[in-house]
Amino acid sequence: MSETWMIFGGWVAAGLTLFLFSFLYKDNPFFKATEHLYLGAGMGWVFQTVLYQTWIPKVWEPLRAGDFYVLIPTVLGLSLVTQFFPRISWVSRYGFTFIMGYGSGLVIPLTLSTDFLKQIGGTISPFLVSEVSRATFWPLLNGAIVAAGFVCVLVYFFFSVEHKGAIKKASTVGIYFLMLYFGAAFGNTVMGRFSLLYGRFDDLYKYSGAKYFYATHVILAALVLYFVISHFTSRKKEAEEEAA
Repeated sequence: MSETWMIFGGWVAAGLTLFLFSFLYKDNPFFKATEHLYLGAGMGWVFQTVLYQTWIPKVWEPLRAGDFYVLIPTVLGLSLVTQFFPRISWVSRYGFTFIMGYGSGLVIPLTLSTDFLKQIGGTISPFLVSEVSRATFWPLLNGAIVAAGFVCVLVYFFFSVEHKGAIKKASTVGIYFLMLYFGAAFGNTVMGRFSLLYGRFDDLYKYSGAKYFYATHVILAALVLYFVISHFTSRKKEAEEEAA
């Protein structure tokens, strides 16, 4: 019985994957059905996650225990829903204000300590006395390039002084460092997306075997047949409309 469900799951996985890829040709009912199924399943997962990990343990159970202070953040959170009702949408401002104020106070110190201060520490660490005495030429050169790039990027975003002369040259170097960063970040993103794509191709190859009754081949052939029939049907309808 378990093997039957595995085969069924393979057919479903292969079918949904191919239905989504079919959008590369054109929009079609199979893609729309899969898209709606994905969004519906995603919303269902989010709902049960919020229900069982937020509402029940953090709202319902404290209220049952007599902790009515939890009503304050609950009401503030529910006030966000009022933005869907124009007459009372102004109530949502209180919830947004609390979220923005609390979030800023929580994120700004964390960002300063993790990104800003650690960036400064990582930039100057190769030039510390204890590190320089043990470092070789290449680590020092790498640290000097990083430090120079860090300073030039800061100069580029320093708009209180007119960018001319040495300031302009430094800001230009900062632009080159920014472009290097954006290129590396984009390449990293593309590599991550391709790794997901390779995973789907690997699954399609897996489900194309005899163990799964050639699910990938059968579903792909059915999709191609559907598109061929749809193409000639639409052309026939267009010819009839032009004739009429």
